[in-house]
Amino acid sequence: MKELLDDGALDPKKFFDKDNYNTLTIALNNGKEQYKEKDIDVLIGLLDPEITREDKEAKLAFVKDNKLHHLLIKAVVEAENDEDRAKLLSICWESGLDFMEHFLFFVEQACDADFQVALEAYTAAENIENVRDEETLTRAILMIEDCKNGQKQILEDLKSNILSRRI
Repeated sequence: MKELLDDGALDPKKFFDKDNYNTLTIALNNGKEQYKEKDIDVLIGLLDPEITREDKEAKLAFVKDNKLHHLLIKAVVEAENDEDRAKLLSICWESGLDFMEHFLFFVEQACDADFQVALEAYTAAENIENVRDEETLTRAILMIEDCKNGQKQILEDLKSNILSRRI
C-alpha cells in the first residue's frame, strides 16, 4: 500500500491511456439530468468480464428497477470503443427495460460496421415489441436502406422484423 502513495507510483493519467486501459467515462451531471454515482458504478460493474452470473443478474435488476434508460443510451453514445458499446447495447436488452422511445436509436446502431455492435443493437431493437407506428417503421426501413457499411445479414433480418410489425 505504501508504494501506491509514493510520488509518481500512481499516475492518474494512465487510467485514461486508451492503449493500456479500458475506461468508460460518464458525467454525473448532464445538464438537465443528474445521475447517481451508484447508477454509474452499476453500469461499470456490468462491463467487468469477470462478473459472476449472480452479480450480473442483481445489477441488471437494479438497472431495471431504477429505470436507467437514459443513462444507458448516454453511455452507448459516449463509449469510446466498439467492445464497450456492444456490451452496453447488450445491457439494454438484457435489462428488460422498455426502450420503445429509443427504437430508432437501436436501428441506427444496428447499421454499425462492427459485427458485435450491430448484433447487440439488432437484438435490442427486436426485443422492443410495441413499435407498430407506421411512421416510425417507415423511418426505420429507410435508415436500414441507407446503411452503407453495415452487416448485411443483420440488416436484412432487422428489415424483415420491422416489416412483420406492419398491420
